[in-house]
Amino acid sequence: MGVLDTIILTIYTICLAILSFLMVLYALVPEWIPLPEWIDSLHFGAGRVAVFLVGAAFFAVSLRLILMAFTRRGAGPALVHETPLGEVRIALSAVENLIRRVARGVRGVREVRATVTPGPGGLVAELRGVISPDGRIPEASGALQELSLKQI
Repeated sequence: MGVLDTIILTIYTICLAILSFLMVLYALVPEWIPLPEWIDSLHFGAGRVAVFLVGAAFFAVSLRLILMAFTRRGAGPALVHETPLGEVRIALSAVENLIRRVARGVRGVREVRATVTPGPGGLVAELRGVISPDGRIPEASGALQELSLKQI
């Protein structure tokens, strides 16, 4: 789920929470919420337009959420290796996670982001990381390079 979808879902959920709270409040103490007057005011001009716009927005968001729920998203691009027994697929995201996990084990490395792309001679891994203040960049980068050579 992307950032925009998360924001839309949050706003949608907050609106539904407020609506459900008002419904419960109206069921408990109907005189606090002048529902009949509100409904009467929605029969004319601007009230009808507002109801249409809010209803259309909620309907569109509902459709988007339903489509997101039933749309299957794959693991993304994969590395395919043919063997006599069949085909082996490894998602590049799985390789990225493995690289991040191994790189975090290097002394002085705080945070690592890995990007793996298929290259002409195999996979190309690009690491972007943060070294702790007491860490030394040359030693940490050398250790990461040694790890990459050992894994080949």
